[in-house]
Amino acid sequence: MLTRRQVTTGGLSAAAAALGGCASWVGPATYFCPDDPRISDPTTPLTIDVHAHVFNGTDIPVAPFIRYVHKIPVLGDILQKFGWEVVPTGAQEIAVLHEISQQISAGCGPHTLAQMYVAHRNYQHRRSVHQLKQTLRMLERKQRARFLTTQGKAVSNAIHNLSEDYAENRKNQKFIAAGSPDAVVTFLLRQFQYRYVNVFDFLMEYSTGPSRKIDLMICHFLDFDWPLGMGNRTPTPISDQIAVMEKISILTGGRVHYYVPFDPMKQVAHDFLHCATESPMDLVTNALSRGCIGVKMYPPMGFAPCGNASVQRSWPKFWHQRWLPDAIWQDDKFGKHLDDALRTLYSWCMTNDVPIMAHTSHSEGPSDAFESLTDAQYWHDVPTALRVNFGHFGNTEIPKNDKDTSAYVTLMADKRRINLYADSAYLSHSMDDPSNLTTKLSELLKANKGLLAQRFMYGSDWEMLAIAGAASENYLKIFEKIFKKLDNDSFPGVPGKLSTQFFGFNAANYLSLKANSVPRRRLDTFYSTRGIPTPLWVTKVDNPSANTHMRVSQVPH
Repeated sequence: MLTRRQVTTGGLSAAAAALGGCASWVGPATYFCPDDPRISDPTTPLTIDVHAHVFNGTDIPVAPFIRYVHKIPVLGDILQKFGWEVVPTGAQEIAVLHEISQQISAGCGPHTLAQMYVAHRNYQHRRSVHQLKQTLRMLERKQRARFLTTQGKAVSNAIHNLSEDYAENRKNQKFIAAGSPDAVVTFLLRQFQYRYVNVFDFLMEYSTGPSRKIDLMICHFLDFDWPLGMGNRTPTPISDQIAVMEKISILTGGRVHYYVPFDPMKQVAHDFLHCATESPMDLVTNALSRGCIGVKMYPPMGFAPCGNASVQRSWPKFWHQRWLPDAIWQDDKFGKHLDDALRTLYSWCMTNDVPIMAHTSHSEGPSDAFESLTDAQYWHDVPTALRVNFGHFGNTEIPKNDKDTSAYVTLMADKRRINLYADSAYLSHSMDDPSNLTTKLSELLKANKGLLAQRFMYGSDWEMLAIAGAASENYLKIFEKIFKKLDNDSFPGVPGKLSTQFFGFNAANYLSLKANSVPRRRLDTFYSTRGIPTPLWVTKVDNPSANTHMRVSQVPH
């Protein structure tokens, strides 16, 4: 096993050499450099993933997340005891990214970045699996009865079945069922990695096919310090996460950008309760010049986009929950304060032309009551000019129960709300019933004079998608097949192929990426001040006729 010093402090070349043939599969090309032909192709149609994640276990309170959200308390307890020192913090990753930058400053030559990536990936995987198994064995001795239960046995088997060899473990994952303890553990392994490794894992998974490459990946990270962490900062605070993602944006030549999270609970704690050390609004403002292109909101963690004061009037003890800090319980105006914080955010976003993405599915919350705050009704009084992406399109099970999706369609059909969009992230029926989803999407995208055909966008929810099991690796391919079928039909408002809009230009419109728009000028400044050559996605957006025969419309502001 490589030493941590070899991997993290000045020994990257030695680490790659020590791995010998592990990186030999990369081949002679400059793998992972921005123009590598296997992950970058100027002739493929514009493809943007508007909804992905690359956070790790030091970014979020993982133990309560598994315990309260995924309802696997046994695994949550294991993580509580897990030695988080094996997971790279933001500060450690910044140091690694700085060294990578120095290594490739003279040019991104054959193997250079690929060898460093493989060294970090394999080392972290081996170390994390070893530590996870060691923690499990300790708890099995001390809490034997817990691991004799059905859930305890399933979690124990999932961890014991892990291989410390990365390649062997990847082979074993081909047989993992959706939602199983094995799938959740697979998701957790992502949380033990370097964030930049997760980025390149994503590109290897989704950008090596012949027909599409991910030209632009939009990453969303999360701020659960107050909703789940009892007000305690994670080992990697949001400020460090911003710094990491800024460096990853630079390393990938503008292929990766991110949304900074805004947690109104933390803003209330800072502004009104005076018990939070950082202001989310300050973090958002700071990130805007550092490769950030939007703001992420997570209502199922316990806040509505609007109308929280009404929620508190109807249910005075709505926020009296065991996973929330006492300061929240004791604030009899907490709902009003949440609304005030959100109004400030919305005003700032409209003034600075910044889009918002909100989780809108009844999922990933600590309780059913909190998840209900994702309902479309809570968006009715949000300013009509706000530019919003409804993540997960209101419901991840569209063919089974489209009630939530229909409510969002009605909201989007309001002629005053021309800046409302939705994405396909974690639409699970794409994996287990693609034919049914194809039929349902055809109906939805034709309705309202083709409204959704012009506002529905591709998003994967990667790395959260690992919980869906082995099928998640084919997510992009599945949607390519679905939209290849839909391309045979005509849709109102779409002069060319529907797939061209869905995979690329709807997102370009939502993000307002057209040349000379305010968001585009911010990105152009970011590229020029960081020495980043013009990314390929810029060329495809500015010259759509070159390979798509489509045109990016100017989003009204």
